[in-house]
Order: sequence, then structure tokens, then C-alpha cells
Amino acid sequence: MKKITKRIIKMIILIVGVGMLVFFGLSIIVTLTKDIDSEVQSSVIKYEVKEKKKYVPLNLLNPEEIQYKEENTPDDQYKDSLGEAMKNPEIKIKVEEEYTRNIDKVIKEFRSKEYVSLYYISEKDDSEKAVTFAKFKIKEIDNQEKYLFLIKTTNIVTKNARYVGDTKSGIRSQLILSDTLQDLNVRPEETRFVYGVVHDKDIYGLEVEGQKPDEIIYYDMFGKDCFLWYYTNLKSDFSGDTLSYVINK
Repeated sequence: MKKITKRIIKMIILIVGVGMLVFFGLSIIVTLTKDIDSEVQSSVIKYEVKEKKKYVPLNLLNPEEIQYKEENTPDDQYKDSLGEAMKNPEIKIKVEEEYTRNIDKVIKEFRSKEYVSLYYISEKDDSEKAVTFAKFKIKEIDNQEKYLFLIKTTNIVTKNARYVGDTKSGIRSQLILSDTLQDLNVRPEETRFVYGVVHDKDIYGLEVEGQKPDEIIYYDMFGKDCFLWYYTNLKSDFSGDTLSYVINK
């Protein structure tokens, strides 16, 4: 009787021991799974606003001046090239920034039948450069395509400049700003143009409202990585500050 009792006790201890091993084993698996899930989640950056607002295109650079130029500039003011069009003395540029008229390196050209926009670099010296986004009117005169400068936005970059923020914050601010820069759009009546510049490769995982950028262009500024991204026609009726986006790292 005692032997039987001892066997039963041993069996109970064995069952309990096996059960505890299984329990701890499952706990470890669950913990590892959670860790893996958290790693997957941390590699995806999401931004979404519940309360959406309607997209309203704005032209804040100088829409009245643009319209006036297009309607009142005589044909002899149109130039044979974009470079010559940038030399127009009527373009208001500070003396120390006169070099920004020079189209030293074209990063991207956007074109339609009526307009061309140019994103380019101007080089002052070994310590300063400028990035300019300029828009021109196209007009055929005497069977030749000629150009009239309309508007621009310029950013001066120095060799010791420090870039603040990451791709997430950069995308957020650039999407908000995009609504106000539609006067750079070469098809303003038909499309919604969105663009920006960031400084790391995370941009290759960007999707805004489920759409990937039309193109991402790499260029170098004083040894620092720059990535120009753009949508020639983002399909969304939401305002820039309520656009949803995902960055898959």
C-alpha cells in the first residue's frame, strides 16, 4: 500500500513538473512573440488624424503678381532659355544672393504645355550653396519656345548647417506646407502637387494616403544626403495637415 502511494505521489510530482515546464515554455514563446511584434510595430511609423478637413489649394508666394506678369508681359521680355529668364533684373534678389540666379545643377524639371518648374542648385563657393524652386511661363513666339520667370522660393544652405528633425517630422511639416505652394504646380487647375526634402533613406518607405511618391531623387549637399520626393498629383480631398501617412522603415 505504501509503495502504491509513493508511486502516485511521484506521478503527481512528475505531472506537475511537466506542467510547469510547459507553462514556462509557453510564457517564453509568448514573450518572444510580443518582442517580435513590438519590433515590427516600431519599424512602421504611422500618422493619422481622425477629424479630416477638406483640401483647399492656396497660392501664397505672390499670385497677383504672377497673374499680372502672364497677362501683361510683352513678347520681347520672354527669353530663349530658363537660364536667361533667371537673369531678369526685375527678379528681386539680395546682392549677396545674386548667385542664386545661376542654374548650376538641375535636380528635377516639371513641365506642362503652359509652364515649367525647375528645382536646381546654385553654388556660391566652398561654404555656401542655394536650392531654388522656380516657375516659368512657356510661350511660343516665332515658332520658338520662350520663357518668362514667374515666381520662386530659395533656401540658402551653408557647409556647417545642421539638419534638425527626422523623416517623420519633415514629412509632417512638408505636407502641411504643400497646400500653400500650389503656385509652383505646372498643372494647378488639374492636379495637386506635393513635394519635400528629407535627409535619410526612411523616405523610401513613405506612403501618403496609401500612395507612394512618384519619384525620390537623391542629391548631395556638402557631403550630406538629401532626398527630394514628390507627387505630381496626390489623390486626396483632405487638407495637408490632415493627410494620413505611413513610413515603413
